[in-house]
Amino acid sequence: MKFLDSLDKRRRENIKEALRLLKTSPYPGQGSGDKKEIKGASKSAYRMRIGDYRAFYVIEENKIIKVTEIMTAEAAHKKYGQI
Repeated sequence: MKFLDSLDKRRRENIKEALRLLKTSPYPGQGSGDKKEIKGASKSAYRMRIGDYRAFYVIEENKIIKVTEIMTAEAAHKKYGQI
């Protein structure tokens, strides 16, 4: 992802490590990480708070987790509002 490539190595690795945790606990209320379901989305869409960043992802029928966007919290609030 272009956005990840633009970050310094430490931040990039922190985000990647948080995303790896989704393999075992992708749903809100499971495992670690601040995760929320996005209401009104056509698919089961979620956001994960990773420090000052937000990762948006969907869980597909075959339980494959697809990260759709990663952005700063500020950009996420502008695009999606306070979620």
